[in-house]
Amino acid sequence: MLHPDQVVSIEQKLAAARCASPRFLLLYPPLQFSVGEVVKPDGSLSLAYLAAALRDAGYEADILDCTVGFDRSPLDKSFHNVTEQDNGLLRVGLSAEDILKVVERYDVVGLSSIFTPQTTPCLELVSQIKRQFPGKLIIAGGVNARNLRNRFFAAGVDLIAMSEAEATVTRLGEALQGGGSIATVPGVAYLDESGREQKTAHAPLVKDLDELPMPAWDLLPMQQYWTISRPHGGNFPLGQTIRYASLQTSRGCPFRCAYCHISREQAGSDHSHIGSFRMKSVERVYREFETLKNMGVEYVFIEDDSLFMKKRRAIDIFRMVRDLGLKLLDVNGINICHLHSGKQGTDELQVDTELIEVLAEAGFTSLALPFESASQRLLDKYASSKWKIRNTNTAKLIRTFNDYGIKVSGNYMIGYPDETIDEIFETITMAKRNVEEGLDYALFFAVVPFPGSELFEIAIRDGHIDREIEPDQMRWTKSIMRNLKVDPSTLEHLRQLAWLLVNRSDYVKYKRGMIPEV
Repeated sequence: MLHPDQVVSIEQKLAAARCASPRFLLLYPPLQFSVGEVVKPDGSLSLAYLAAALRDAGYEADILDCTVGFDRSPLDKSFHNVTEQDNGLLRVGLSAEDILKVVERYDVVGLSSIFTPQTTPCLELVSQIKRQFPGKLIIAGGVNARNLRNRFFAAGVDLIAMSEAEATVTRLGEALQGGGSIATVPGVAYLDESGREQKTAHAPLVKDLDELPMPAWDLLPMQQYWTISRPHGGNFPLGQTIRYASLQTSRGCPFRCAYCHISREQAGSDHSHIGSFRMKSVERVYREFETLKNMGVEYVFIEDDSLFMKKRRAIDIFRMVRDLGLKLLDVNGINICHLHSGKQGTDELQVDTELIEVLAEAGFTSLALPFESASQRLLDKYASSKWKIRNTNTAKLIRTFNDYGIKVSGNYMIGYPDETIDEIFETITMAKRNVEEGLDYALFFAVVPFPGSELFEIAIRDGHIDREIEPDQMRWTKSIMRNLKVDPSTLEHLRQLAWLLVNRSDYVKYKRGMIPEV
């Protein structure tokens, strides 16, 4: 076997890592937050799907969320271990020393990198692992990793998954176990001996999501998440224990919003058309809800990008699960057009009360409405024209949800490249009016051109950002584009002021209670 210092090609790296029973450790890296920002775990479903695929294929797989540690481990060594970094951001999670002790017994380390603002702790962890264990194979995946590949390769990543990775990781296991070449591992990018990027053939796109194994929720540190009780959304009383988990009934989205990575994950791209809308069957979804119920979960967060793309299917699902007695939430956002009946036209659309009644009976307690902007021009240009302001009675929609006992929040974005100050004030005014109409709270996001989105390419083309922009700057609380209609510093102050003035004081106090003290 080659010594790690002799390894120069990807084939040699595979040969050096080859073993009879490769063991996989899947990592959520430590997180970082700006001072004054709400701190909460990530714990997305991505690694739970990969671990399940590996386990079904007969490989040992474990998940370590470096922000919270393993179940029943002391949180003062993870979630409450907050340190200030050189970049001025706060690092939250296990120390590098503690992480490396876990990494030592595994052959392959896989890291999830979905969110661009979390790039630095991820790259630092990669460098630390490669420095301590140069012979271990490191694979990274997620929309951020595949769109910032140069940075991840430079840090020490050996392979980057270019698409959904269930087939990729299992075939990697086969290559390590049976002597296959890199060509047998689908959907990965790597560097050849001369430092040039190469890619293998696309991983097969899973069209029937029932083919996927059930997510390995049992490998996630659920007790840690429940002890912390800070899910990624929702408005819960401080101190309440929230026994929650995430679930996904579909993948992909019919819309192509410019600020979303799905806008570029289409046929002919490097990503095997993973932005296309695909579903699980009603029966499969019910089994997943039932599994979570049996694990002691009380709150289920639905993570679909477009939950009601097939409305009758969704109604069938939620009629079926109502007997489970779960509390359901969708904080990613339910497309407003899907909550109405009738076609988009000149007449006012009718609120789909049948759908809302079904949601209430199924146990929905809250969901988010992605209003995005009060400017139809901006909605048409950047948000796929996904709802028509003139046809929609938002007061009636919000009131109907409240009548059925469902709380609704709103998501709003300011700082589009050509947005005027008048359009920004219209959006803030809309949010204020929505709260007065019964909205539970309003969230204001800066428009950020994240790598992998169409907006990223537009922003580079039009001189709003540089291609090599520092990822740490790309935070939803901060306007980072230049040459806008409104100065970025003004946008940042407007966003924060709008959040403070539009929302009720009790909600503001609740969110501020999640800000860590250093």
